[in-house]
Amino acid sequence: MTTSVALFGGSFNPPHTGHAQVVLHLLHAGFDEVWVVPACVHPFGKEMAPFPQRAEMLRLALSDFGPKVRICTVESELPGPSRTIETVEELIRRHPDHHFTLALGEDQVPDLPRWHRIEALRALVPFFFVGRGPWTPGEAAVRIPDYSSSEIRRRFATGQDAGAFLHRRVHDFIVAAKLYGASPVRSQPAPPRTAIVGLGRVGGSLLMTLCTAGAAPLWCADPDPERRADAQQYHVAAYDDWMLAYKAAPEVDFLLFCTPDSWRPEVRPGFWTTSPLCLHTGGMHRPSEVFAHLGLPPERLGILHPARAVPSSRTSLSGSLFSVTGSAPFMERILPLLECLQATAVPVAEEDRMVFHAVCALAANGSQVLEQAAVDLFSRLGIKPGASRDLVRRLVSDSLEAWWLLGRAGFTGPWVRRDEKTAHSHEKELMLMEPGVAKIYSDLKSEAGRWLVPIAQTDPDPGPGDGNLPEKP
Repeated sequence: MTTSVALFGGSFNPPHTGHAQVVLHLLHAGFDEVWVVPACVHPFGKEMAPFPQRAEMLRLALSDFGPKVRICTVESELPGPSRTIETVEELIRRHPDHHFTLALGEDQVPDLPRWHRIEALRALVPFFFVGRGPWTPGEAAVRIPDYSSSEIRRRFATGQDAGAFLHRRVHDFIVAAKLYGASPVRSQPAPPRTAIVGLGRVGGSLLMTLCTAGAAPLWCADPDPERRADAQQYHVAAYDDWMLAYKAAPEVDFLLFCTPDSWRPEVRPGFWTTSPLCLHTGGMHRPSEVFAHLGLPPERLGILHPARAVPSSRTSLSGSLFSVTGSAPFMERILPLLECLQATAVPVAEEDRMVFHAVCALAANGSQVLEQAAVDLFSRLGIKPGASRDLVRRLVSDSLEAWWLLGRAGFTGPWVRRDEKTAHSHEKELMLMEPGVAKIYSDLKSEAGRWLVPIAQTDPDPGPGDGNLPEKP
């Protein structure tokens, strides 16, 4: 039986939590195994930490993943600089019953044209890109946080803290070995002790994010056996009853209730043997409403709601925005968890939470509604769906660029020029084609007219350099 293997190569100088998330994505993409292949001698002459130390750091960073993840040191056995095609050819020779796919990180994409026998390599194995690099159609891709090994090295060399980007074991190894100019100027705080109740999209994503940051929860709970099986892939104890878990498992500092807004945990008197901080990830209700039957003081209760889309239980929440609602003591106590998540907290008062979340929903989803309407209408005009999406994507990208560059003056179109005649013609034609979109157009025009900066125009159809955007060089 053929074994499908993702080969994830790189310098790993040092390996960071972004690399660990790549491994997770590859496992979830369906590969039987992931082989992580550190380069022995960089083909472009870049200096790296000694190979044995980088291999050991990889082992420390990935040892929690179990037997499906393997550190492959084959490049240390080959002569000369590490060339990917020679590595792949050697592995195919040694393992003819394996089907290899080459996983490439974003930082490797710019160098691909310089790779030795790159076209032969493309013909030999399929590519699977990870990151935000420019891949060609037909080559699968996943996205990871934008972490940089060079930035981590710079932080160590300048005496700054790099622990947020590294598994704790890797950080301690670097400091002990004095790699990258590191010195034990201060000890790293122990990661927060957490537990997660509910392993849906938010709970599963928090589990993944904490694990890849080297701060795996001590336990989790969910009645769904499939979700518990997913959690056990991270080597985290999984229970079907959170109250049983609390009594049986080690003490935690934070209990994260990633449960529906309507769910109300209830315990009997005398249940608590400790006083963990209890956080709910929903945004609908006040902490006192969600936790009305827990019997804990108000300063131990709060809301930690991700202010972003969480499309799956494998979404990295590292670096995300979270709205936080709770008392002043709660806001202070939650800081270690936020630091571990590299999260930015947005304090939201209880009475403001509905407006805050309404504005978040509007900002997060409003543009997509309009963009989909534009794609549909372009398609009805005879433009192919793929071309319609490309056109809308380019329009949105250019408009956002202008907005960030020029502020309100970066808007364009008849609204800004106060060209009522053209705007009325737009509405009239849209009404014939799609009345619902015409109404949206009219409402947007009215709202925009209240706050957009008018741009004086003598020509209703300005040429390059005469409108709101600067000429491109």
